[in-house]
Amino acid sequence: MAKLILDTPIDIDFKLIGLNANLEPFKLAFLINQKLHLAFRRKEEDITLIHQGYKINFALYSYCDPKTECVLYFIQNKSKYIDQKPKFVASLFENEQEVMGKFLIESHKQCDYFIKIEDESKRFKTKKLSMQLNEIPQIVSAYEIATETLKSPENLTFE
Repeated sequence: MAKLILDTPIDIDFKLIGLNANLEPFKLAFLINQKLHLAFRRKEEDITLIHQGYKINFALYSYCDPKTECVLYFIQNKSKYIDQKPKFVASLFENEQEVMGKFLIESHKQCDYFIKIEDESKRFKTKKLSMQLNEIPQIVSAYEIATETLKSPENLTFE
């Protein structure tokens, strides 16, 4: 059988920060906005992946920095869904639904969230943002991610 190979590489022209925090996306976006004086706003449409017939949504927030004219995205990496496929049940009382988890970027399962920075002018200070994020007590860690290590960068291309 012949294989089809996608030969058009995906243009990875962005910077990425990984965040670890055990908070809901709206709470973390609020804290980041409050502490760093940003204005992340929830997009009308989330990022949606189809996995085993299920639509899985990942929260997406955006902010345009007026100083550098960069667009920043705050993106949920972990999402949960309920597996509702019928299973063989041994008794009347074993009708449990299984909660399943899915990652937007499978190669970085340790990240709860990402901040994607689209910076065409190369003026945005990513290291400074990482340091400021680490000063927020509810964030366990914030760190830059080399975009070359992404195994599914197409999941971060939207709009």
